[in-house]
Order: sequence, then structure tokens, then C-alpha cells
Amino acid sequence: MTDAAPPPNDKTPPRLGEPGEHPLSVFLFSWMRSPFFFRGFMAVAAAIGALMIGLEFLLAPRAYASVESLPGFFGVFGFVAFGLAVLSGWPLSRLMRRPETYYDADEGEGGNDR
Repeated sequence: MTDAAPPPNDKTPPRLGEPGEHPLSVFLFSWMRSPFFFRGFMAVAAAIGALMIGLEFLLAPRAYASVESLPGFFGVFGFVAFGLAVLSGWPLSRLMRRPETYYDADEGEGGNDR
């Protein structure tokens, strides 16, 4: 008797997804695993961004403040505002974080349950 594995069956379908991955996620998102997905997605995003910047120069928006008439103002403003919103999570998490010993079994109600 040999311990050699049987030859692979050529009729078995290729495995989609990773072991333990839900079949629905494989069905919905397997197209994103293509090697050209990232390159194509970034090309489309860059083209849309270039188109929007080009349209900003062609169309004359009505500005309510003088700074709004600068090209790219809304993009820079949105980037800075989003960056502040993300970075404000760091001090907020320090303020609201519970101590690391909060759920220890030795202290508090967690120890009385057992």
C-alpha cells in the first residue's frame, strides 16, 4: 500500500473563494478578485476625477464667498473636513475608552456572575 494521493480529477470545478468563506460573498464579490480590477477601478476613478476638475473650469459656479471661486476649493475643503472627522476619533476614543481591566473576572459584576 502506498500513501500517494490520488491524481487530481480534471472535472472538478476550480475553487472560488477561500476555505470557510460564505458562498454568497463568493458569488457577489468574486469579480473583484480579478488581477485587473484594481488597475481598472483606479483608471475609472482617475478619469472621473479629471472630468470633474475639467468641468469645474468650464462651468462657472455661483460663489457665495470669495474663497469658493478658487479652483479645487471644494475638493480641498472636503478632504480637510474628512481628515478632521477621522482624526477626531483618536482623542474621542481616549476620552470614552474603558480601562483594560473593565471585563476582568476578578473585579466588578463580571466576577459575581460565575
